Amino acid sequence: MLRRIMSVFLICILTASLFPGYIVEAAAIEFTDAIQKQLNATAERATGSNQSKLTKQFNDLKSEQQQTMSWDDKISSLRYANEAKTSETRKRINDIDKDKIRRLEDQLQSAKNKYQPLFNTYTALNKQIATTKKLKDKTLAKMLQTQADSMKLMVTLGKQDIKNKQNALTAAKKAKTSKATKVRSILAEIEPIKSRIKADKSAISNPNKLMQTEWKNFKAAIKAQEPARTADTLSRLVTLSGQILSKKKSIYQYEVKIEDIIKRANTELTRS
Repeated sequence: MLRRIMSVFLICILTASLFPGYIVEAAAIEFTDAIQKQLNATAERATGSNQSKLTKQFNDLKSEQQQTMSWDDKISSLRYANEAKTSETRKRINDIDKDKIRRLEDQLQSAKNKYQPLFNTYTALNKQIATTKKLKDKTLAKMLQTQADSMKLMVTLGKQDIKNKQNALTAAKKAKTSKATKVRSILAEIEPIKSRIKADKSAISNPNKLMQTEWKNFKAAIKAQEPARTADTLSRLVTLSGQILSKKKSIYQYEVKIEDIIKRANTELTRS
């Protein structure tokens, strides 16, 4: 028995650290056999329909608490999945057209390496022409000019080839930036939803604290076997538990919306 209690305690600590704000009510309320026995004894002291009313209130509370725990599991599971998928999507954004751009960069560098010797020769030849003209060596100048003229077309074509490859690379990078911007703008829709989740979590905090107090009042009431007082505390507990359950459902729906946003972002990436 001690081992089981310690295991549950450790699980609660771990879960609380991973999902703060989701386990407070579960830790505060325990539907033990002793509680059930005391409630039954209190209900037996109630008159008329109050006996069945107490049982129904207690069962409603148990049902809401079970639902809350179930929604907690769903929320935690979906949140982790969404975080993992968001991280993967952001990684994919960085990899948009990665291979294409690398290939274009390689082609551009290869073209520069290919034509550079030609450009160097052509530049040196024109310098020689300028020198021979200063020396007024018309024969040599004419010969060098003939060589330069024969190279001019190849130089022009080489420069155009490099320019075309540079333009292709620039266009690819621009397209990548545009695609990445579109996907990031979709993912940016997640932040306002996270703010709403945070607001719902905050809204749960007060009912959680009140439930802890009311649960103590409830246990005191059934211990004293006071039906009217027990009914009042159960009524407040069911109301508070219902408020928490409503917020949990709301949080889950927000996580569903986040999931849908991630799907849209990945669809946009697929188009890319």
